[in-house]
Amino acid sequence: MSDLKLFEGLKHGDRKAINEIYKNISPKVIYWVKNNSGSEEDGYDIFQESLEIILLKIESLNSSLGGLIMRIAQRKWIDKLRKNKVSIISADNSLSENIQAYEDQAVVEHEKHKLMDHTFSKLSALCQKIIIALKKGSTVDEIVRTLEMSSANTLYRRKSACIERWSILIKEQNSYKELFN
Repeated sequence: MSDLKLFEGLKHGDRKAINEIYKNISPKVIYWVKNNSGSEEDGYDIFQESLEIILLKIESLNSSLGGLIMRIAQRKWIDKLRKNKVSIISADNSLSENIQAYEDQAVVEHEKHKLMDHTFSKLSALCQKIIIALKKGSTVDEIVRTLEMSSANTLYRRKSACIERWSILIKEQNSYKELFN
């Protein structure tokens, strides 16, 4: 099952998807917690808390579900150890800084995707079809034929105009400078 299907399954309570998540991702979280001053029970609890965060706070998936769960779990476990003043592995500070930087980067990437999705929806239907077809890897001939264009040259010109329009829409957003600079 793809990450997107697992994510959607988790959000909608699909037993098959949830079982697959538990089977394939929970052992990694438990292993990581056990190797960082925790028990198997701690790892399971952190895994559960991570899934709750995803259910309550994450609207869409723009990266690996397993990677997202691991980032959340690692951050939660380090926070818990700090609160309990438990000694973490000697590399705690650099590990924590790396996780925080990775988490910050994931948040920025998520916001970028939301901005791009929002502005993409403002493009004309034709522009959306062209960009989606190109992203899927359709050949120029297929796109020209499907969209009933006169030639590949027409497609290239239209694609260029669409990308330029999308770029303008993105740059007009208030969050653009914060996210892309």
